[in-house]
Amino acid sequence: MAKQLRRTVSGAPSSLRFPIALKFAVLMTALVVAFMAWQTFTATRAAEERLDAEVNLRGILLATSLAATLEQASAARPGDAAAIGEVLRRFLKNGGVAEMLDIVAYDSSGQMIVTATGRTAFVRTAGGAVKSAPADAAGVRIVEFEYERVPVRGFSTAFAAFPPGGAKTLTPGGRVDVIISAREIQESRDELAQAMNRVSVTACVFAALAAFLLAAWMARPIRRLLKDMTQVSLGNLDHKSKVQSSDELGDLARGFNTMTSGLKAAQEAKLAQREMEHELSLASRIQERLLPSALPRLPGFELERHYEPAKEVGGDYYDFIPIDADHLGVVVADVSGKGIPASLVMTMTRSLLRLAAKGEASPQRTIDRVHRALVQDLPSGMFVTLVYFVVDSRNREARLVRAGHNPPIFWRAADSTLHDVRPRGLGIGIDREGSRFSAELALERIHFQPGDVLVTYSDGVVEAKNRKGAEYGLERLGSVVAANAEGGAGSLLAAVLRDVRSHVRDADPSDDVTIVVLRANP
Repeated sequence: MAKQLRRTVSGAPSSLRFPIALKFAVLMTALVVAFMAWQTFTATRAAEERLDAEVNLRGILLATSLAATLEQASAARPGDAAAIGEVLRRFLKNGGVAEMLDIVAYDSSGQMIVTATGRTAFVRTAGGAVKSAPADAAGVRIVEFEYERVPVRGFSTAFAAFPPGGAKTLTPGGRVDVIISAREIQESRDELAQAMNRVSVTACVFAALAAFLLAAWMARPIRRLLKDMTQVSLGNLDHKSKVQSSDELGDLARGFNTMTSGLKAAQEAKLAQREMEHELSLASRIQERLLPSALPRLPGFELERHYEPAKEVGGDYYDFIPIDADHLGVVVADVSGKGIPASLVMTMTRSLLRLAAKGEASPQRTIDRVHRALVQDLPSGMFVTLVYFVVDSRNREARLVRAGHNPPIFWRAADSTLHDVRPRGLGIGIDREGSRFSAELALERIHFQPGDVLVTYSDGVVEAKNRKGAEYGLERLGSVVAANAEGGAGSLLAAVLRDVRSHVRDADPSDDVTIVVLRANP
């Protein structure tokens, strides 16, 4: 499980993980190696140049002093090769330079006169000239070549001599080559390079160790945060990070704690929302079962209805209540508010109305009973409006009361006129005492002729708004009813719904929509 969590957090298997400390150490080591390599190269090159300059200067001094010595020896013994050889041997022995291998004197024609070591011949390879400003100024030519298969550096300069016969005028006597071993020079270079390399390697090792320790120390809060994330990923949203730091890692830890608190709150809110959605779903299913599942048969009339809640559960209510063989109670009601509270009040209203209407053909007495029973249990500020009428199918008559509800629309087919049915009445719950409610509740009788239509609706129809906030309105509803009254209850209801939806379009519904259409058959 821990390995899987590490793989989830890091985004890669644990075998491919590279700790920050290791990455930081590698980076710092690479930087130090590059810097030390550049420094070693620069220092070695500078030291070699100084070493070469010292060797060259020493060779130049040897060559020029030897040329002066030869000039003095020639003055004492003009043109004597033995004297020149003696000077060379003494100079080789007492010159104080261990690297000096030999000294060779040449005459003015380039023929070897004598060597300090007594050689009459030796093997010499062709060499390359070494540029040196001090050598050019002193009249010394520097050449690197092999002398008896030994790498050497030769310092060649001309010397003057007195010719044999006692002449006192100096003439060019030839040249002398001071041969110094280059092996010691190379060994000095190698020793210097090795010393610099040892210093560089030591510095790199210490730099890598220091970088790793520093990175490990800096990564400790990150590792602790990773453990904190593992705890949270296991579902422990109460876990808090204890990383204490005044830098960005401290800010990250505090942000992590804030995030976990937010996640916990969001999870609790989500669970509460799911529970609420579940309860709303149950309430919606219960409410659907409380509404009529089918239209009752009413001889001589067509009956249609439509119900659409704005939310999962609504405050609108309609019902068909059989009273006896010839009488049917029809109600359309609206509870103030929406959601579960309105749904509960609607459920109480339905139960009380069905009890009060049982065997009672007078809508006034029925609604008065409902008011007296319901008003005591209504929360303050809530009320119920309704239209309740009892249809007498034998006499083709409807007796109607209106408790503060929208006035139904009555279409008279004989003269093609619309009428608002507006008997007096207060909403249930407005008059808590009850005496005024009973006094205000008026009855209106409607006699149906063939083709007459009664449309009862909730305020969600006439108050339906589009995106601009314009309401559908009672006048537009009346126009649609008048235009479609002759087509039957079903086609009339469909026409009203199409027109309302055309007005609302994609705006969110603002209230429940309930419509009941009663039409007398021709």
